[in-house]
Amino acid sequence: MRILLCGVAAVALSGCSWMGFGHGNKHQTYQSNNSSYAKSNDGCCVGGQTLSRWNVEGGVGADFIVGGTAITGDQVHPGFTGPITTVNEVSMNDAYKMGYRAELGGSYALNPNRKLTVQGFYSQAEGNEVDWGTQGANTLRGTMSDYKTYGAEAGVRQYFQPKGVPLLKSARPYVEGKLGAAYVDDISLGNITETGVANPLTPTSLAFYEGGWVPTAAGMVGVETPVFNRFTMGIETGVRYVGRPNSDNTDLNAAAPNFSRRYAGANNGGESWTVPVTIRGRYRF
Repeated sequence: MRILLCGVAAVALSGCSWMGFGHGNKHQTYQSNNSSYAKSNDGCCVGGQTLSRWNVEGGVGADFIVGGTAITGDQVHPGFTGPITTVNEVSMNDAYKMGYRAELGGSYALNPNRKLTVQGFYSQAEGNEVDWGTQGANTLRGTMSDYKTYGAEAGVRQYFQPKGVPLLKSARPYVEGKLGAAYVDDISLGNITETGVANPLTPTSLAFYEGGWVPTAAGMVGVETPVFNRFTMGIETGVRYVGRPNSDNTDLNAAAPNFSRRYAGANNGGESWTVPVTIRGRYRF
């Protein structure tokens, strides 16, 4: 993740001369009377005459969970008998279905090729039923509660020169780095069942993670195209990290029922890596 963010930051801080937008070079900006990109010869990297600085942005799309651990079976305390219990390692990818994410915010153009962005977001993914362990000869099954987050991110977006694209007037690629914070709702393992004859002491649900704020970081790549005057649409993807919430040991600590303590240590994960695919729109004032 550090390498990803450092790479994005290097592009963002490289300056207009690196992009070929210094004095005496033509650079790209928007025409005020149509939906295509226009050339500007003002010889200045900041504050072109047709530059619209303030923008409203929004987007919605799929959120694919590709990394992180939902159930940390390798950290469960061993030695419990009557019956012998083992807990599996379950990834976030296995524990959750494809989610969705919605964003709304704004941006401010520092120059025709660089914007500061701020966006609020909401995301949600539904839990899958998984095999999460064994108890004697029985298999333990259960379903993680929905993974819900909301919060805000701020970033720097660096645009590159527009390119001609078939069926479109032009398309403009960009990269963006973001940092932020997300509130992750509390997460539990529910609908716990056993194959075969169930032990009457087996719980039907276990609290796993407390709701709370965690850090986020993302590196994005995308492309925009003008649709009509002052409005562009685009698609973007990338990688996003959402930090680990605190473990909720209400059902697993020393005060919990003796039988449930055999699962202690299974809730030491909860962080996620996702790949979003977002359709976004931007209106510039």
